[in-house]
Amino acid sequence: MCIHTMTNPSLPLSLSQASGVPFYRQLHDQIAALITSGTLPPGTLLPGVRQLAQDTLVSLITVRRTYADLEAAGLIERRQGQGTYVRAMAEDTRQHAREEAQQVLAEAVSRARQLGLPDSEQRRFLSTLWTDGDPDDRP
Repeated sequence: MCIHTMTNPSLPLSLSQASGVPFYRQLHDQIAALITSGTLPPGTLLPGVRQLAQDTLVSLITVRRTYADLEAAGLIERRQGQGTYVRAMAEDTRQHAREEAQQVLAEAVSRARQLGLPDSEQRRFLSTLWTDGDPDDRP
């Protein structure tokens, strides 16, 4: 199992070959999540393509594609001669993120109920996730 983890604390990325998800998708989803959650605020300078490729041990093409798709989604902007920055999210983008998150959570609650997990246990589990992070990440 090969896992690539960036040591840059401002851009905490972790790519896993064992996940079965292409590195491009992992990079895209993790950077997008950091932006939409506010962890990377507007105006944050992102690593250059070469630097990110080197840090994550992926190809330049993978990083270029990731940045191009993030730019097309309105999450980042490239400034000629200055670098790549997190773009200020428009209110409609934030609203879309909220709606998508609400849908994902509603589906998770529904599935947990189908599995017989009472709401009280779901609340405890979510509370643990919010305070401690993913339980699978604990030592």
